[in-house]
Amino acid sequence: MKKQRNAEQPFNRFCGAGSIIKASLLLLSIALLPSLSFALDNFFASPRAMGMGGANVVSVNNASAQYYNPAAFAFFNTEDEGEKTNLDMSSRGDKLWGVDIGVAGGYRLHDDFGQYIDDLADIDLDDLSAGVSSEDDLRNLVSLVGALVGVDKPGTGVTTDVNGSVGIRADHYAIGIRTYAQSSARVLNLDRSNLGFDVDMATVNSDISGVTLEGNDSQVLLFSAAQQAQLTTAGFSSDAIQKLDFAAREYGVSSSDIQEVVSLLETVATESGAGGSDLDDNTTTVSLTGFGYAEVPISYGYAINDHFAIGGNLKFMKGRVYGNQILVFDDDSGDLLAETDEHFEETSTFGIDIGLLGWYKNFSFGLMGRNLNSPEFDGFSKDVTLSNGATRTITAADVRIDPQFTAGVAYLPWDTLTIEMNYDLTKNETTLVGYDTQNLSLGVEWNAFEVLALRAGIYKNLAESDVGIVYTAGLGLNLWAMRFDIAGTMSADSYEYDGEDYPQESRVAAMLSFDF
Repeated sequence: MKKQRNAEQPFNRFCGAGSIIKASLLLLSIALLPSLSFALDNFFASPRAMGMGGANVVSVNNASAQYYNPAAFAFFNTEDEGEKTNLDMSSRGDKLWGVDIGVAGGYRLHDDFGQYIDDLADIDLDDLSAGVSSEDDLRNLVSLVGALVGVDKPGTGVTTDVNGSVGIRADHYAIGIRTYAQSSARVLNLDRSNLGFDVDMATVNSDISGVTLEGNDSQVLLFSAAQQAQLTTAGFSSDAIQKLDFAAREYGVSSSDIQEVVSLLETVATESGAGGSDLDDNTTTVSLTGFGYAEVPISYGYAINDHFAIGGNLKFMKGRVYGNQILVFDDDSGDLLAETDEHFEETSTFGIDIGLLGWYKNFSFGLMGRNLNSPEFDGFSKDVTLSNGATRTITAADVRIDPQFTAGVAYLPWDTLTIEMNYDLTKNETTLVGYDTQNLSLGVEWNAFEVLALRAGIYKNLAESDVGIVYTAGLGLNLWAMRFDIAGTMSADSYEYDGEDYPQESRVAAMLSFDF
């Protein structure tokens, strides 16, 4: 159920979980710095692939073949009796050499993370810590405990990713510089102790009794008898319990979360008026994790015959593992965010990719294996000082990129139309602990008059259920030797933030290419 927000709340109040937003944006900016580079998961390494739902293992036709399938280089610059010819239905055989420069980036919200951070960002913690004196305060109390229960669920968080590339190909060879980055933010530690008010429960009950809730049905329909007894023992009056029940129903607390909400309300009652145990002392902590690398691949594609080819990359790789922690309910946490790029470990290694590509009549098929040697990157352990003066030990585990395999098949009825489907044969880990991706992708491209390429596609992560189908679209403008491509993705599922709807997953990409 979509919850309504108070659009009059100022968006720039970056207290509470607003710090999580800043954390994600900071890690995204870290990934863009020239001196830093990252990678993990499967990425959209070109806007052509993104526009086609990520399906490009078979039909890739530029230097991004270093990522999607280096075997494609075998079918570039092919000749028959001294004249350029295309062995298959693609246009690769006409191309001698080229340069591609591209960037892409996006985000994925896991579970209802976007709604939870919206709720937390809308709460004025200073007013709420002084007690419940209005209808807004009562709704904010329920929103606070409901959102804290939500963000503390396993698998709830936000992931951002960025990648950029420069690729140069000539004949059946290519070299490039490719960078990939992924970062995530999740609640590491939920402080259930410091949630009380500055005032005692007698005052809280009196204030709640004086609050008039619009639409209040004067019934207790959500809290069970045992939960009502638990709240009564904690110090809430029967009238306060009824109004909390109504507010929880309005907020949309699910039956699976209601016991956690009741337990947090019990903590609020226990800590209220205790002195030194209110929201100002809350130590709920967010963990920031980032990982990635820059790679310099040297690629070659070899045609076994007119129908089959094999290709590979030998890659020099330099990677960094990042980590940091911040306090959610501390306005000074932004200063610690700026120090995130100081907490890392850097490792240099190498990687090996191998791709296969074949065609028969109007069909093509391919298989891509990345990082077959399982390159490893060192983690670290470091003590950091939080904004409240407490010392925490950040431990970032060693990272090993397991081999990734993707298979694809394409149908090319004409040289202007391509339909392709890809499937990840392996599950791929992300920087969000416990979250994997395994995409099934389908895309189509139509080269209208060989000047304008129109693309559309869909993909679905089969390894997880929190994000549904994601739709993609893109276009390419061909101007003789120069081409400009753009693309974007948008999930069918959305969330509401600050009164506006946003897709739960979204990405954009752009590339400038020169082909000769």
